[in-house]
Amino acid sequence: MPKDQETHDFIVRYRNQFYPNKDLWIGLNDIKTEGNFVWEDGTPLGNLNRWLPGQPNNVDNMQHCGVLTRENNTGGYPNQWRDDDCSEARGVIVICEKDILFCEEETLLTDAGQILFPRTEGGTFSYSKQLCQSTSGSGRPLVTRFCRLTTSGVAVWNSPVSLTCGINLQNLSQTTNVTEETALTVATKLQLITLQAETLSTDDIIITSQLLQEITNVSATKQIGESILTVADNTMKVNETVLLKSHIKDRAPARVLQALEMFADRVDLSTDRFTSKRQDVALQAADVSVQEFDQGQGLALFLNENGSSSLSEGRLFSFTKEDEREGFLQTADIDVSISLPANLSNVLPLDNTTDVRVSYILYNDDSLFVQPSQDAVRTRIISGRIAGMQVKNLPEPVVITFAPRKEVSDEEGKVVRCVFWDFDAEAGQGTWSSDGCMSQGKANGRYTCTCNHLTNFAVLFDVHGSGFGEHERPLEAITYVGSIVSIIALVLTLLSFIITRKQRQSARGPHARNQRLVLINLCVALLAILITFLAGIDQTASPVGCTAVAALLHYFLLAALMWMAVEAVMIFLAAVMVFGHYVSESFVYKAAVVAWGFPLLAILSTVGPSSFYEYKMSKYCWLAHLPMSYAFLLPAGLILMFNMIVFSIVMYKLAKREKVQKTLTGTKEEDVDKQWILGQLRRAFSIMSLFGLTWVFGFFVISGGQPAFAYLFCTFNTLQGLFVFIFHCVLREDMRKWLKSFDCKGKNENNCVVDESKSSSAAAELMQFKRVHPGNSPDGSFEELAE
Repeated sequence: MPKDQETHDFIVRYRNQFYPNKDLWIGLNDIKTEGNFVWEDGTPLGNLNRWLPGQPNNVDNMQHCGVLTRENNTGGYPNQWRDDDCSEARGVIVICEKDILFCEEETLLTDAGQILFPRTEGGTFSYSKQLCQSTSGSGRPLVTRFCRLTTSGVAVWNSPVSLTCGINLQNLSQTTNVTEETALTVATKLQLITLQAETLSTDDIIITSQLLQEITNVSATKQIGESILTVADNTMKVNETVLLKSHIKDRAPARVLQALEMFADRVDLSTDRFTSKRQDVALQAADVSVQEFDQGQGLALFLNENGSSSLSEGRLFSFTKEDEREGFLQTADIDVSISLPANLSNVLPLDNTTDVRVSYILYNDDSLFVQPSQDAVRTRIISGRIAGMQVKNLPEPVVITFAPRKEVSDEEGKVVRCVFWDFDAEAGQGTWSSDGCMSQGKANGRYTCTCNHLTNFAVLFDVHGSGFGEHERPLEAITYVGSIVSIIALVLTLLSFIITRKQRQSARGPHARNQRLVLINLCVALLAILITFLAGIDQTASPVGCTAVAALLHYFLLAALMWMAVEAVMIFLAAVMVFGHYVSESFVYKAAVVAWGFPLLAILSTVGPSSFYEYKMSKYCWLAHLPMSYAFLLPAGLILMFNMIVFSIVMYKLAKREKVQKTLTGTKEEDVDKQWILGQLRRAFSIMSLFGLTWVFGFFVISGGQPAFAYLFCTFNTLQGLFVFIFHCVLREDMRKWLKSFDCKGKNENNCVVDESKSSSAAAELMQFKRVHPGNSPDGSFEELAE
């Protein structure tokens, strides 16, 4: 603060250089106690007296703020102070920050021995240079001590708090009863234990969150607040997986957030403001009068000029709507700000005789907002609160501005959402929600959001850039409709296989039986995929259940691909080796072990105890990017490649066989060409659908392809069950005959005579071909090429 003439002169020179013709607010007010002017940080005015004659005079009992008069003051008293109405507009506010005070280095004899405390800034903790040497607490400071700032502006040491080196969080929680008398000691010990964030386990984070809530329930002194803020800062540095596990098990990170909010609501303010900053979290709480509150309160974070991302090196400034209108928020180095609407007393149940507790909390990242997802928070997070009130459905919005912490590419910036953290969403797990919030676009490198309520705010970016934008809803509709159609088609296919199994088995022999079993298994796998998808793809409320859904989808997709590979082998044997090779009945059972077993091994290798919580994304119940790459896309690609090779061999052999048939039967060339083309088309579409060719489109989609590939993938993949029904039921001659038999029941038999001429002619040709190439079944009978 300008405690002397030199500091006062500096302010005057600053004003004359940048705002020569303006009167300036200089950060003085006597709002708390009439006539007792103090600085914005609550410290007293000091001995320097530069008031104008007769000032302060508090005209109409409305002048509670201090103003520095301009150089060319017409009254003949330049560069003096006077009081004025706080609602008057000024071009700029000058806030004089207090001097940084220190507790000097000191050596103290404690229970832990002779301890050296280094020179420490006022309002912060000092840790002894002597460290624990025991195994369990190795590297942890032996003692901590708080450097306290007194109301008279002096920094003094508090009593030291020592910690038994072997103690851990479980011991602390079991041996200490948190009361108003013990709260400070517990908070300080908790702060010491959590310093080594990399050593904290899931249970440690759970205990930490519980102790924080117990502490804030019984006491909320400023010194306790310093410890709580340090513990929260330590917790934000814990491993992501540990935080995720603690969130799933006990919502521990959310409890830490709520403990901070509870402290902000309850902190005992001897002056009108509490401000504390750490590297990753900062908190400010203030009591303001209703009149001051109605001016529209706000808070802004100015980054340090050295480019540091630490909140502790940034500057927090309170402002009003008037400052905002004067262009305060256009300052280039504002990183994040929140502005409450004016005249909130008209919509909130406020007591005009009681001050309003307004608090703000800033977080450097989203570590405590646990929700690993496809979207990422690329801004700091800021919250605004009014103690004891749920502020929502405001007629005028809260305005929040954010500067991205990292460079945002054009692709990432396509999908930007203004969001808030909803603690009650997802069955109490919490999630980012955009309800009541709108994006106002980007200007001067900052994103502006408006919301009709108060809570924790941030901006979400789609860092993986799906890039489909307006195509998302049509793609979703295609997926769901196609899935339902395929489910119906697969059920009909299974029913037809089951009902006709005896007739078909006796007519076709062992090879047909094997092929029927392969198709049944494929249908079961496809049906399981579709049902699991529809029932669970967006059920993210239960993380464990969502992971189970992702695992089931993973398993059945691989199983379906494996059965497609088995089908490929069956078609290869039928089309290429059918006339010289017999496929045993045990083939399907051996294939089943591989087809159902391999996917299980792939999942077990991915969802281990250490990687369980990294297996899925939380936006949908599907694989996260890393396991999707090596545990799904890689094996799917290999299977697809195998199927394509088989497909090519079959096509080649079928073409060659048509030429042989032409030579043996003497069919006219035009007829053979037509039959050959139609047959190839039928087989090509059948094999392509069964072999999962649609996953080619899937690869292009995942690689960031055009929306056209997404439409093709969604359409063909979800309708795969329908393709199975068409190619194995609708287009099969024996199935058509079986379906026609239902229509013939009860009708005149003459109307239901089946023309056998074509089939007899074809049988004769094939028997002639059989004489050249002996049959493959035990009894020498010919089996149909494709079941």
